Amino acid sequence: MLFSRKLCLTNKKRNILIGFSFLSPWLIGFLAFTLYPLIYSVILSVCDLNLELKGINFSFSGLKFYRRALQEDTKFTVYLLETVSFIAYATPIIIVVALILALMLNGKYKGRALFRSIFFMPVVIMSGPVISELLGKYSVDFSEESPGLFVFLDSLPEILRNPGIFVLQNLVTVLWYSGVQILILLISLQRISPELYEAASIDGAGGWEKFWKITLPYIIPTALICALYTVVELANDPTNSVNIYIETMLTDLQGYYSFSTAMSWIYTVAVALMLLIIYAVFVFFGRKERR
Repeated sequence: MLFSRKLCLTNKKRNILIGFSFLSPWLIGFLAFTLYPLIYSVILSVCDLNLELKGINFSFSGLKFYRRALQEDTKFTVYLLETVSFIAYATPIIIVVALILALMLNGKYKGRALFRSIFFMPVVIMSGPVISELLGKYSVDFSEESPGLFVFLDSLPEILRNPGIFVLQNLVTVLWYSGVQILILLISLQRISPELYEAASIDGAGGWEKFWKITLPYIIPTALICALYTVVELANDPTNSVNIYIETMLTDLQGYYSFSTAMSWIYTVAVALMLLIIYAVFVFFGRKERR
């Protein structure tokens, strides 16, 4: 009887155990396959490697390779700033485009299930090398096809001109990286009760008011997930300049793997700071909406 009482769990504890059971495969994989390489990479970044017949000899060098990456190497800082700027600029545009397309796909019309399947099929079946090949050979150059459009954009204020030009110059990239975000936002939109929109319509609210007062506050947590996912996805893109440069420096004779590992950790810290900034911004606006 006493044993059965000990096994009696509250709903809160039961939900926590269920959550950990879903999380356990990732935890086991992290402890088994990721934790050791992570620690080993930190050791590599602060040590000189000497390849000998007996094996690899480590000699502690401190922050030597970090200083080399930030102070001596002229290419890495340029590539780092270029990639971080691209991620910072592309992330909000991808989220906005994904939200617009999700709102369109959430509309009520005949054949929408078939249209959604056709829309998401390329995202599901194409691999990274395939899309890289497409982006390299079949990107649309709107400056040649529609020069008048760029003339119009040049006449706009800078706050509107720069995002517009970016979207046109990277249209395929933006649409490709919006696929998963569209799906997540679409699910979030479908969870909003239609009764809220009906009540707002009775009170005389239009589509614009419904979006700002109902739709946007409800999808802010989901938009945060999409923004964090977008940053990580763009940062891990093997075709960006930082990743390419780090890969080329793996066999650098002055550092072997140590120099590239140090650059990888600098890049990781930069991406982590971006994630923290995005999280802080969404938390701030989320609290503001709740007030």
